[in-house]
Amino acid sequence: MKIFFLGISGTFMGNLAQIAQKKGFEVFGVDQKFYPPMSDELLNAGIKFQEGYEEKNFIDVDLYVIGNSISRGNPLLEVIIEKNKKITSAPAWLYQYVLKEKKVIAVSGTHGKTTVTSMIAHAFKKDGKNNFGHLIAGVPEEIDSWHLGDGDFFVIESDEYDTVYFDKEPKFFHYRPNILIINNIEFDHADIYLSIDEIESKFIRLLIQMEKGTKAYINIGAVRKSFKDKVQELETNCEIEFFNAQGETIYQTNINLALKVLVNFFEENKTKKLLQSFKGVKRRFQLLFENEKIALISDFAHHPTAIKRTIELAQKEFVDAEIIPIIEFGSNTMQNGQHDISLRTILENFKSYTINSSQKQQQLFKPFASEFSKNKFDEILNSKEKKLVVLMCGNRDFNGLQIQFLNKLRSFESK
Repeated sequence: MKIFFLGISGTFMGNLAQIAQKKGFEVFGVDQKFYPPMSDELLNAGIKFQEGYEEKNFIDVDLYVIGNSISRGNPLLEVIIEKNKKITSAPAWLYQYVLKEKKVIAVSGTHGKTTVTSMIAHAFKKDGKNNFGHLIAGVPEEIDSWHLGDGDFFVIESDEYDTVYFDKEPKFFHYRPNILIINNIEFDHADIYLSIDEIESKFIRLLIQMEKGTKAYINIGAVRKSFKDKVQELETNCEIEFFNAQGETIYQTNINLALKVLVNFFEENKTKKLLQSFKGVKRRFQLLFENEKIALISDFAHHPTAIKRTIELAQKEFVDAEIIPIIEFGSNTMQNGQHDISLRTILENFKSYTINSSQKQQQLFKPFASEFSKNKFDEILNSKEKKLVVLMCGNRDFNGLQIQFLNKLRSFESK
């Protein structure tokens, strides 16, 4: 069977394409642009792909998997629709060809999905349970981003973001979890949700749809009381347990969440030992460079709560250092200004920088923050009061400035 992935270069779609290849499909794909590491992974897997959504890149296959970044008006999508070809979404394909045969461990919530999913998968592999499958929308340090496994269980990040242009419901409805973790629910994805109440309603529907014999663990320290009250009033088939996973740091919170799932499979002491060797996920408080004068850390935090806790972690790890936050306005919610007041409260005590902030936002943050650019490199490096910790938070590529700044640090080190 031939299968075509439209929007193949993203982490989720690229990993799905490799899973399809592993399951014996003949796989093709197209995206607008390709970059390492996904371009290298697709090449190494022997997957054929083309760059550009032009009609010339159409290939006649049995099934087209459409990524959620693809909208009507995309030239290649319009050709597929015009030819009346069979299409599906990535989450629907994943359930049909992988998850339907598994017991799904679903990790959900606004923050921490990638790290907690990676921790659970790491523990399974460390114990030798290589038959447990996983799919991670990130790059763990010690395990692959995906593994099919031939056992019963499969752990996956379960996103509340929409599925595809013709299915605007959250991806997690497709996964039908046997074990569900709800870490935290905060307002995000302003391009598809109007309020936190709307987001919470999706999680409530998910709990209602879970089948008899399933379990749901909810981090009571990271959801609103009103959400807890609504859940307690539900008549559900699943067993629901509220627990407080909040730790002193983001990392400890994630450990507590992973432990709640893993004690279903191991004794608690053994579980803790399995997690001791976990080395993290790239772009999750990832130390890119450090010498006696400066440290550069990259983090995926792109919501005020995550940014605040990441700064607190930096303060804990580097007690006597000066923290310099650089915040990328990458998500729709950040760009449209809905988090501006919360961000101002967080950043006003630091010398800070922003990336992709609007003129209005730059004015709001002007007393303590300025827009980051190559011209600011020397301004940061010339500070000599304390050790500097430059903390770059965002969910995109920082307009290439992180790589440029890292190269400048390395060039100084080599002199």
